[in-house]
Amino acid sequence: MAANPELARIYQDALRICRPFVVAPRVHWEHLDLAPFGIKVPKNLRIDPTMLASQRFLTWIERLDAQTFGPQAMAMERWVFYDCAEWPSALFGLAARPKDVSPSLRERFEVAPGEKVWVPLSLHVAIPTVAPGEFFEHNVGSLGRDAGLKGLGTFTKALGCRLLRARSLVGAAQWNGRALHMHRRFGPLELLTAFTPAHSYPRTMTYRHGTDAALLARVLADAPPPAVESSQHVRVDERGLTALQRRIERGDRCVLAGPLVERPKGLYAPVRVER
Repeated sequence: MAANPELARIYQDALRICRPFVVAPRVHWEHLDLAPFGIKVPKNLRIDPTMLASQRFLTWIERLDAQTFGPQAMAMERWVFYDCAEWPSALFGLAARPKDVSPSLRERFEVAPGEKVWVPLSLHVAIPTVAPGEFFEHNVGSLGRDAGLKGLGTFTKALGCRLLRARSLVGAAQWNGRALHMHRRFGPLELLTAFTPAHSYPRTMTYRHGTDAALLARVLADAPPPAVESSQHVRVDERGLTALQRRIERGDRCVLAGPLVERPKGLYAPVRVER
């Protein structure tokens, strides 16, 4: 697989107005791939959160997160960004000039159309785990729809995995959440939990997927995920998810095999279960 894959048109469109940024202490930059798939992070968009000059950009990051996750009461406070991501890992995303976004977005970020700054439109946060090369995906936020850019979250996630040099990615997602469609693009998704009482929202799955160059290149080419044949359909309610969770705990390997299906009796997930 080529190091710099062909980008789908929707991602080429994003790069016409967007540039990548990274937020991490300067001493950590050498450990990152600052040109993921050949898309270089400009020097003026390598933000060191330990410097006073970063304050305004970090305020915009916080607002981006609040607009993405605030309605679900899952927005992060600024100290969480610093303690859990900016210092131990890196924030990655795509930013645009104020003149290239809508007036409503400029108002939210409190910037004038002519300002020579970059405002963040998307964000990927993944935190290293104790397993070498494995990261836990903490946040994928995007205002792409507000900016008229399709697939901005998916694009950001693929580049963010590359920037971190991640070997695999684990994350948590709500079964009825909009982000699940995006995560499936990186599938197949191995289910590590199906029902998670440790989470504030127990109807949360814990998933794992690879991050090798071939997989990320497929995503950047806007190709569909590999087909996986399901062995059963699990009803997405407490009873169905708890039963699936018990199978996982017994050692069965469970994989989300496709998009969720709406039926008269509720929402169902196609799952492949292997003993």
